[in-house]
Amino acid sequence: MRRAWLAAIAWACASWGGVPPADPNPTGASPAHAVLKGKTVVNIPGCPANPYNLLGTVLQYATYGTLPALDEEGRPKFAYGRTIHEHCPRRAHFDAGRFAEKFGDEGHRLGYCLYKLGCKGPATHANCSVLHFCEVVDAWPIGLGHPCFGCTEQKIGFRMPMHQTVEIYRPTPPDTYAPVNARQGTISPVATAIGGAIVGALAGGGYVASKKLSKAPDEPETPSKTGV
Repeated sequence: MRRAWLAAIAWACASWGGVPPADPNPTGASPAHAVLKGKTVVNIPGCPANPYNLLGTVLQYATYGTLPALDEEGRPKFAYGRTIHEHCPRRAHFDAGRFAEKFGDEGHRLGYCLYKLGCKGPATHANCSVLHFCEVVDAWPIGLGHPCFGCTEQKIGFRMPMHQTVEIYRPTPPDTYAPVNARQGTISPVATAIGGAIVGALAGGGYVASKKLSKAPDEPETPSKTGV
């Protein structure tokens, strides 16, 4: 019988303790991995956690006797290796600088980015944006029009105000707050001249090549003045 070195899988609130251990934590509540010290504990946080994340972990252990690669928080990397923000369906609006300013405004109704309303997606590692709960389309906060509140992060969910914005550690171009109508650059005269010369050279080469290809196979080449 395979030796069981998987001590426990911390499901949902057991990963971080949920609401009770939030500051000032008067009851001294602790998450499962803090109680089971010295044991191998896999954290699968979520509120609730996606059952497929649990299923993937359990099936790998039952089939191969191994655990998936874990991050520094003890979470399976296949499910928590990237932030929600990276694959959020509203990401294009973020990059374009289109944000809902308040619930119910035009931007909110048009599906704009919810970052300014307190979305924790840029700092929350989870696969909610690519694997909706029980495969029900849009069955997750952002899909329902509400910001992510970071339930998979020990220092965010139940510890930060729900509508407070988080710092973005990995913004990508064009910028964190790219304007919708960004000022466009101009092409310098030097670049125009160089581009024109290149286009002219290509056109000339193409013309010469076309003349050679249009000649009949048995048509002799016209000798040059040098006799070569």
